[in-house]
Amino acid sequence: MEDPLESSADSSPTHSANHSAHTTHLPTNHSTKYLNLTDPSNPFRLDNGDNPAVILVTDLLTSDNYATWSRAMRRSLRAKNKLGFITSAIPRPTKPEDPLLEIWERCNDMVVSWLQNSISPAIKSSVVFVDVARDI
Repeated sequence: MEDPLESSADSSPTHSANHSAHTTHLPTNHSTKYLNLTDPSNPFRLDNGDNPAVILVTDLLTSDNYATWSRAMRRSLRAKNKLGFITSAIPRPTKPEDPLLEIWERCNDMVVSWLQNSISPAIKSSVVFVDVARDI
């Protein structure tokens, strides 16, 4: 979901080359802070209002509105601290024993649901079997 509108004229820290100000990059050896799901800044935290039926944007994605839909969706995901699931800044843990794997999968499934809920039926049929948010 590369958004040309957001990346072109915005020089704020969120859009800088390193994306360090607001993008979450998980260290290779993540600390237990990512397991603290009570921390509001934790990208793995899901609040009570976060559920698969939530619709994050008012206009469904159609073949004619990708730029505006993408901008609105990115803002919504950033507000929920889940943008990293579509930008690969929050990668899937690779080791089965990683305690974050199940948490990552739960959050990824939530983001996939939010994305699919915001896509018109004609387009949704082409992404209904996609399991990873960044692949949508």
